[in-house]
Amino acid sequence: MKVTFLTLGSRGDVQPYLALAKELIKNGHTAQICTGGSFKNFVQENGVEFYEASADLMAILESEEGKRIFNGGSFNIFKMLKYAKEVITPAYRKSMYDFLEASKRTDMIIYHPKALGAADIAEYLGIPCVSMPPVPILFPITEFPNLAIASNRNFGAALNKLTYKATALGESSYMKDINEFRKSALNLPERKAGERTFRINGKDIPIVYPISPYLFKEVKSWKDRVYVPGFFFMDIGEAKLDEKLAGFITRGRKPIVVSFSSMPLKNPEAFGEKLTKALKETGDRAVVLTGTSGMTFADGDNIFAVKKAPHRLLFAAAKGVIHHGGVGTMSEALLSGVPQLIMPFATDQPFWAYTLHSKGYAMKPLKEKSLEVADLVKAFKEMDSAVLIENAKQIQKIIREENGLLNAAKYIEKVQELRM
Repeated sequence: MKVTFLTLGSRGDVQPYLALAKELIKNGHTAQICTGGSFKNFVQENGVEFYEASADLMAILESEEGKRIFNGGSFNIFKMLKYAKEVITPAYRKSMYDFLEASKRTDMIIYHPKALGAADIAEYLGIPCVSMPPVPILFPITEFPNLAIASNRNFGAALNKLTYKATALGESSYMKDINEFRKSALNLPERKAGERTFRINGKDIPIVYPISPYLFKEVKSWKDRVYVPGFFFMDIGEAKLDEKLAGFITRGRKPIVVSFSSMPLKNPEAFGEKLTKALKETGDRAVVLTGTSGMTFADGDNIFAVKKAPHRLLFAAAKGVIHHGGVGTMSEALLSGVPQLIMPFATDQPFWAYTLHSKGYAMKPLKEKSLEVADLVKAFKEMDSAVLIENAKQIQKIIREENGLLNAAKYIEKVQELRM
């Protein structure tokens, strides 16, 4: 079986698909990933075939213009809409044609909801497809609302379920382009927004959430419609920590790891000053993964700054982890078995911050805007809490035993068998 993965976005929107692609290849199948060019090396270095999509959202966000419009301190909705219309939408439009070419001569499509036209392509090619959002945002349920609508509130069963209409209709602004694509490339009739979110030709589209079922054991509404196999973790192979970083870790007490990945801080200088003061007050040390956060630090005895490092190895050596709450970083923090503090920025991050804190697997979330030195001091001390440490070890054991990738690969094989 050959599987084509269609996805767009940041690393968190690519890595789960790459992990599953590698698992399928290990089981004797072939796989390719069609996404933005920023991830070409990442995909190919992991032994998976790559097909480039025109919409490279990561490159857009990391460009000077992208940073200025989407990540700057001055929020201008009109500039964002103008840039989206002139740059992002045309790239999305071209990507549908890239997705089509990539999907020819394949047996199954597994796609991110951002991959516009994916279900339409499966309809045209007459092959099965699987919708795989990285977070639980798609299928209407009663237990909690759409995380894009409310991350830490519950409106009651009926209203919770109603909020998911926003996801199904999320493609509304692109329907003109989708229908043009259906007409010109697929020779299919026009359709309405949301018509291919859950079904094609009267048959359900399988939905997979690559997350832990244990964290959502209270959710009964997914029933047989959504498969929740467990988190997907990449094999890190022979990855090692940088020699200088490893030396810093071993020279004193376990450090607190700070990582905001690709999320830029509004005021990195202010956060750096607060972090430095809090560390001095508690006597703690820190490893800061600067990424694209904007943070810079001079070499010192209690702070080691590096752009990136393997989360798996670094988190396991930490006293605790402070991060933005992206699902990839959050799941790695759970796997590490150490206390974590989430400082959410946007998208699914507030949802994970609230969910993990409410279940006892993360500390009370903090926000950059209102952060004080005293907040960090309190958090650093709380990371030594026996209860918090025990909870972290408990969830670590559960996450380790879920075998999300193996479960998902078997499920995908079953979907293919049933559709043959």
